Amino acid sequence: ALGTRFNVLQGEDEVWLDVYQGAVAIGDPALRQVIPAGQQACVSAGRIRQTKSADAAREAWTHGMLLADNITLEQVVAQLRRYRHGYIGLADEVAGLQVYGNFPLQDAEQVLTMLTQVLPVKVSHTLPWWVSIEADHGKNT
Repeated sequence: ALGTRFNVLQGEDEVWLDVYQGAVAIGDPALRQVIPAGQQACVSAGRIRQTKSADAAREAWTHGMLLADNITLEQVVAQLRRYRHGYIGLADEVAGLQVYGNFPLQDAEQVLTMLTQVLPVKVSHTLPWWVSIEADHGKNT
C-alpha cells in the first residue's frame, strides 16, 4: 500500500472507507471490490456499496481536526466523545443545530468553548469529567 492514503471510520453497524490516493481492495475473496482514489465506500452486513466522493472531513481527521461542514451538533458531539474522557450530555433541543468550522480534536475543552461562541448553547461542567450542552436562551445567534 505504498503511496496510498485512505481513512477508515467504524460506526455501530457499518464501516466507511474514504480513499484519497491510490486504491484500496476491501472484502473477502467472495466479496471483493477495489475502491479508487476520490471515492467512498460503506461496508455493512456482508455487502459493499460505493456511495459518493471521498469525504474531505475524514481526511482532516488525520491532521487532528474535525471539519464540520453543515453537520449537526449531535454529529460533532459524537466525534468529540471519541476524544474526550468522561461524559458529554447533549440536550435534544440543540442536537439538530447546524455546525460549520474546523475544530482541534486534541483539545476537547477548546472545542466546547468554540461551540458556545458560535451557537446558542451553554456548556456546564458538573464534574471535571461530566459536561452538559444545553440551549442558552439568552443568546441569539
